[in-house]
Parts: sequence; structure tokens; C-alpha cells
Amino acid sequence: MGGILYGVGIGPGDSELITLKALRIISENNILAVPRTKNKNNTALDIVSKVIDVSQKEIIYIDFGMISDKKLLKEQYKNNANTIEKYLAEYKNVVFISIGDISIYSTYGYIDSIIKSKGYKTEMVAGVPSFCAVSSALGISLTNSDKPIHIIPAIYSDIEKYIDMDGTKIFMKSGKKIEDIKKTLLNKKLSSYAVYNCGLYEEKIFKDINDIEGNLGYFTTVIVKEE
Repeated sequence: MGGILYGVGIGPGDSELITLKALRIISENNILAVPRTKNKNNTALDIVSKVIDVSQKEIIYIDFGMISDKKLLKEQYKNNANTIEKYLAEYKNVVFISIGDISIYSTYGYIDSIIKSKGYKTEMVAGVPSFCAVSSALGISLTNSDKPIHIIPAIYSDIEKYIDMDGTKIFMKSGKKIEDIKKTLLNKKLSSYAVYNCGLYEEKIFKDINDIEGNLGYFTTVIVKEE
């Protein structure tokens, strides 16, 4: 029934980390769905444009506001899915590109569920997760031996609840929570690192979170490990 919706992860920012499969899917299809912030920021499209000529492709801008109201969010997802469905109903494939991996804190997941419920086919293409690129930028391993890894959306979380868990803690979307994390780390034998805008413009690498003054932007990942 209709066209196929592809959810394609394009990696954290460095265009060289886009997978060959992602490049193929994007190249073979003519319609791109591009997430856009309220500031009209098209980061995902900017990354793709460095390695693929998108000038002849049709771009569908999918606007996502930073909304906390669940009812309004649900309506936003529904409206965006309806926009994409119009193309699928005409038997046209749509490629939804998303930073990082398509299955980790990606807005695509909500759209995928709605489109599937309408009977259309969807496919997901994995991308390099941002926290893997962050660990490489820092030159550290995320974990060793039998230690677990915990991935935490800092912007929505109570930091104290997670900081003492065994293993490595990865706090994503940490920009506004930097001071909370620093405060919680006081007097604890833990090593902390952070990378802002990994692989993107103005990338900043911190081998110690205490070197950060004030808050950073949304794309800040903090890694906390046992010393």
C-alpha cells in the first residue's frame, strides 16, 4: 500500500560517519523529510548536503517545537505524519533523515508508529550514535569488562537518581543540566567528560566537566565513569 517511509540515521554531525546504506537510500529517493527547529535550523540537511547533492530533491520540512504538553506533542506528531502520508498515498517514497541513530531519542519513532498504523511500510536505517562519536572524540572507552552503560536524557531527568548507578552514565541533551551534574558529582570518585556539538560547528571537548562555565547548548553529551 503506497510508498515506503525510510527513517535514516545520519550520524552525529561528521558527514564522514554517514553509513554507505544511508547514502544509498538518500541517493535513490527524491523526497526528503527534514526535521526543523523553531529557529529554522536544518542541521540534518546541512550534514547530508556535504556528501550528496540535494538541489534536485523535494524537501519536506517537519517542524518540531520544544513542547512539554503531551497533548500538544501528540497533535504535532499527527500533523507531521499527515504531511508525509500525502506523499506515501501517491506511491512516493519518503526519506526522513535524523541526526545520530534513528532509534535513540529520535522524533522519527513517533512518526513511524503513526504511519505504520495507517498500513504503510516503513524501514529504519541505523546511524552512528552520538555518544559513540563523543567517546571517540574524547579518546576514551565507554566501558570495560562487565560494567553496564546507562543512557539518560538529562534534560528530563533527576540527575541524583542516576549518578550512583554502577557503570558508565551517559547524559544526553545535557546543556541546561551541566550545573546540576557538577553539583551532584561533588565529593564522588567519578571521572566526568563532556562534548558539545560533536562533529558539528563549534565543537568543544572537555576532559573534565568542571572546566565548563555556565550551560552549553542542547547537543551536549556528558559521560561519567568510575575512576
